[in-house]
Amino acid sequence: MPLYIWPILGIVSIAFHLWLVFAGLVPNLVSRPLHMALAVPWIMLWRPGGQRPDLWSWFLAILGIAGCLWIAIDQNDLADQYGRLDGPTQMAGAWILVLCTLEMARRAVGWPMPLIAAITLLYGLFGQYIPGEFGHSGMSMGSFMGTLVITEGGLWGSLTGVSVAVVAIFVIFGAVLNAGQAGSGFMNIASAVAGRLTGGAAKVSVISSALFGSISGSASANVASTGAITLPAMRRLGYPPSLAAAVEAVASSGGQIMPPLMGAGAFVMVELTGVPYDSIMLAALPAAILYFFAVWMGVNAFSKRYHLPNVPKEDRPELRIVLLTTGFFLVPFTVLLYGMFGLNVTPQYAACMAILSAAILLLTDDKFQFQPLEILKRFEHAASSAGQQISMIASIILCASLIIGVLGMTGLGV
Repeated sequence: MPLYIWPILGIVSIAFHLWLVFAGLVPNLVSRPLHMALAVPWIMLWRPGGQRPDLWSWFLAILGIAGCLWIAIDQNDLADQYGRLDGPTQMAGAWILVLCTLEMARRAVGWPMPLIAAITLLYGLFGQYIPGEFGHSGMSMGSFMGTLVITEGGLWGSLTGVSVAVVAIFVIFGAVLNAGQAGSGFMNIASAVAGRLTGGAAKVSVISSALFGSISGSASANVASTGAITLPAMRRLGYPPSLAAAVEAVASSGGQIMPPLMGAGAFVMVELTGVPYDSIMLAALPAAILYFFAVWMGVNAFSKRYHLPNVPKEDRPELRIVLLTTGFFLVPFTVLLYGMFGLNVTPQYAACMAILSAAILLLTDDKFQFQPLEILKRFEHAASSAGQQISMIASIILCASLIIGVLGMTGLGV
């Protein structure tokens, strides 16, 4: 596929999810299937370095998108079937969506999760033959697959709703921030605060990972962003390779619990517990502080024992640069927190306000230059990153929704 297709698809995904926040009541059997339809091309067809996808990937992508559009277009008629499929065509469509979901999860996170989902599906189909209290009463294939695919009891359940309405918005926020100077701001603050200390390069990794984790909520994204700077710096100063890798991996993993933008698990907690997101965020803050404090103390002990050097003065940013780049993440964060705690709007609405402020900041850099080509590259990076991350999380949550749907139908969860 042409490379320019992906930023366009990312823009469509961003526009769709932002539109849902302001559109009011959009039927769940419209918004959630379209959410999956926008994720399918990224998982099935996107390849790093512009490699061409194989025919099997194209086949799966076309079938998956067609199945999602079938649900979204016919949702009124499907609602009248009360969770029971009508005819072999609908049965085939249901199985296509289920198998596509399993394959998306496999490509996104590997075999374990789709295998668990497949075993759960087998339990739903044949659990009536299990004796004792772990069996269930059984149900027809039409009712079983219908509940999973044409109602909100499976693929399109409340967990997928969290992915559509909350997770996607915050992922977009993180992608827009990361496309600008916010990442540089985090690194500059970390270097200014910790660079002069013993083991400064490792401590910069800890602080920058904590700060960047607050806008990514992803360990892998954290490593890819902060690690690209901190790992070469540690190696250049003679730090052991194993220490450099361990510090970056452990520190980046903590970014998943660093407020305000945490990993997908935080949004799942909101849905399953009914606790507001701001309460989950405040509850995670002490744990996140303790986590990074423990990592800092470990690095500090290792640094003193092995006399690891600090970051040379010439490699540390000037105060003026630190202050300038700080504004690129401080402004959107202030807008986000003011919306949530000052205006008392929903986290999604506050995040949309913050996304707008972050997008405006993409128009310039720390030198306040207006360069159209660079601006275009920033928006292209934001769109591609948002589309890719939304699809990754959607693949995981859709697969988990299958598991939860079967547990609910069979009573095994209770």
